[in-house]
Amino acid sequence: MIYSPSETPGEVFSLITALVIAGIVGGYFAHIYFPLLVLLFWIQYTMVLSFFQFKKKHKYGYSSFTEILLHPQIRFFLYEFKAITGIILLFLYGMNYVVAGILVAWWLFSLNFYIYYKKKSK
Repeated sequence: MIYSPSETPGEVFSLITALVIAGIVGGYFAHIYFPLLVLLFWIQYTMVLSFFQFKKKHKYGYSSFTEILLHPQIRFFLYEFKAITGIILLFLYGMNYVVAGILVAWWLFSLNFYIYYKKKSK
């Protein structure tokens, strides 16, 4: 299940990688709606993931950047802010390059979590 990245980090990372590539390449070569759809998926994904984390009531520490981002409140507001900023910049100013940077940042966050969960599972 993609909404449990701690259990299936490889599948989640592969999905996010495919979405980011489709958003960036599609936005530059096909249509503006490619990155828009990816950003909307990111908003939905973050909402559902945060909801499940609130429901499970996991406790996380503050000893690393990754553990800080594991807190659902912090991740929710940070990710939603970035995604909504990307949508606004895309429609108001047509800034595909900034939206591509935001998508790359999402990919880097997912890479960070992938490495974290892989180390944790060992």
